[in-house]
This record gives sequence, C-alpha cells and structure tokens, in this order.
Amino acid sequence: MKYIRIIIIYLGITIVANIENKIFYTNIINPIFWGGIIVYLIATKKDDYIRISRNKQYYIYMLIISCLHLFTYFYFGFIFGFVNSPYNHEILALSQNIIINVLPIIGIEVVRFIMVSRNKNDKFLLALITIILILVEIDYSTLINLFSNKEELFKYICSNILPLIASGTLYTYLALKCSCVITIIYRFFKEIIILFLPILPNINWFIEGSMWILSPVIVYVLFKYKWIKDKKGVRKTKENKYAKIDYAITFIILITIVCFMLGIFKYEPIAILSNSMFPAFSRGDVVVFKKLSEEELKDLKKQTTIVYKIGNQNIAHRIVDVIKENDKTFYKTKGDSNNAPDMNLVEVNQIQGIYVFHIKYIGFPSIWLYEYFFNEKNSEVEIQ
Repeated sequence: MKYIRIIIIYLGITIVANIENKIFYTNIINPIFWGGIIVYLIATKKDDYIRISRNKQYYIYMLIISCLHLFTYFYFGFIFGFVNSPYNHEILALSQNIIINVLPIIGIEVVRFIMVSRNKNDKFLLALITIILILVEIDYSTLINLFSNKEELFKYICSNILPLIASGTLYTYLALKCSCVITIIYRFFKEIIILFLPILPNINWFIEGSMWILSPVIVYVLFKYKWIKDKKGVRKTKENKYAKIDYAITFIILITIVCFMLGIFKYEPIAILSNSMFPAFSRGDVVVFKKLSEEELKDLKKQTTIVYKIGNQNIAHRIVDVIKENDKTFYKTKGDSNNAPDMNLVEVNQIQGIYVFHIKYIGFPSIWLYEYFFNEKNSEVEIQ
C-alpha cells in the first residue's frame, strides 16, 4: 500500500502542476519524480526485489510484436504520406527528450510491477492500480483547454484517452503475467523510438487512435491465449471450459453489430453531419430510425422527424406539412434550426424511416472519415 499512497499523492501533484505549468511539469517535475523512484528502488533492491521473467521467448515475442507494430505504423505513411518529425534531432535536444520520456516510462512500469506483484490476488487493488497509473499519464492541461470545444474534446478522448486506457490495462496484465521488462520493451518501440526518426506518417487522429487501441488488444490476446506456458515450459493454449462459450458470445455480438450497422434489422443508425436539427440533435450524434411499411409511410403526421434519401445521402428533418394529391402523399420538411422549409417535397419512396432516438457524439468518427476521404464539410445532409 506504500506505493499506492505515494502514487495517489503524486497524481494530485500531476493534475495541479500539469494545469498550472505544463512545460515545467513535463520537463522537470515528472522526470525528476520517476527518476527519484528508480534511484530509490536501486538503493533498496533487497527490500524491493523485482522478479525478471527468465522465459526468453516472451522477450522475443514482444520484440516481434513491437517491430510489426512499428512497421504497420509506417506502412500507413506510404498510403497517406509522410511529414517531418516535430522533434528536435540535435544531440542535446534528443538527449533531453529521451530523459524526459524514458525515466517516467521505466519508473511507472517498475512501480506498476511491484504493486501488481504484491497484490496479484486482489482484483480490486489491481483495478485501482491500473486506474491510478492511467490517470497519472493524462495530459490534463490539454484536456481542460478542450472542454469548451465538444468536437475537439471528443476527438482528443478517442485519440488519446481511450488508447491510454487500453494500453494501461495491457501493461497491468503483462506485469501480472510476465515482467516489467516486457512492458518497457513494448513502450520503447511504441513511444520512444519515434523520437529518433526524422519523418513520421501523416495519418489523421482517427486512424492513429484506432491503431493505438487495437494494438494492446492484439498483444493481450496473443499473450493470453497463445503464449502462456506452464511451469514445465510446455507450450499450451490458455483455454478453459468456458472458452468456446466466450467465443460464441463474442461472435454473436459482432455479427449483431455488423447487421445493425448494415441496416438489416428494423432499426438502423445514421451519423448526423450538420446542425440543421439543433437542438433536437446535433452534428456528431447518431440517430436511430425505425423502418416502416409503405402504408405506414403514407400516414405520417406533422412534427414527425423522418429520415429520407436524396441521391446517396440521408437527411433527418421534421415534417411541417402533409400534402395529398391524386392519391399520392408528399411531405414538406424543415430542419428545426433552418429559417425556411426544404425546397423539395419528400415522396413516400424516398423515406427510410422515422426518428426513434439518438446517441450523443458517437457519430463523429464516421463524419471525420467521410470528410477526410470526400473533402466535404458542414454539408446540410446526414451520412450513414
């Protein structure tokens, strides 16, 4: 518990110092604290003995995974292009960057390993340790500054906070099953080696964030189900009597999600691209609409929000008038925040369904990918 108390206290210092003076915290406080932890552990090594895994294959596996990860990262550069590295590569500046980044990583992972080793049978403490060490690595200065911009805040959470959560969970698992050296190797290739490179892939936040989330998941699966060995060193796959059930449930969930996204079910989602229906729902929200029969579509009432197609694009607007001519039904629609109704009437065969509910913000990744690939922004239409 000694180390947990120390890290909790340092978490408070981290939040305050990061917000008040980010540069001073990053360049001075953080490396000095974790450097001091490392010196203390070396000086008291008899009391805080750190077990190093003797299974050389673990290190080989991690080196291979890390190299593949780095290769994949730079492979995107051949698709999206490269940009000059933002880091200074002069010897003095490079040495400073290495110290600033390496000392915290080594300190964090050694402390993580000690705390995990001493509390490996206490799931609550393992979760607490993981959460605390994730919180310690958050850039609170940037996070606070983005609170006024919901779109940028959501982007930052997806590209930075979620990868931190995925990685932090993996690091605790590796510390529990292997050693801190395994984790340090992974983090070195993932975070430090980039400091040495003159060019970096010019990939957007969504692709990079997805990669940093997916990579820990792959490492976890490989170590948990493929490379865990018994005490005699005989390779075995880590499975139990519930493994097949887990696989079946996971498969069913994935198939269900895919079918839902493809619109196979009665309910279907679309991502909202504009603010034309604000405040009912906004850009970045996901609207779920219900499909109706042709007869039901002919009997819609005023104030019903419908999703209809123009070309290949979906629009979600509210019905403001119902027009019936020659046994045909037409609907006049309007966005709640628009000054005038839409120019064209909506025919029944254009309607996809009626609005049921919406979920805030989770449509932004779809929007940003659409805008990235098609160079369209702030359109008055919604995309699926």
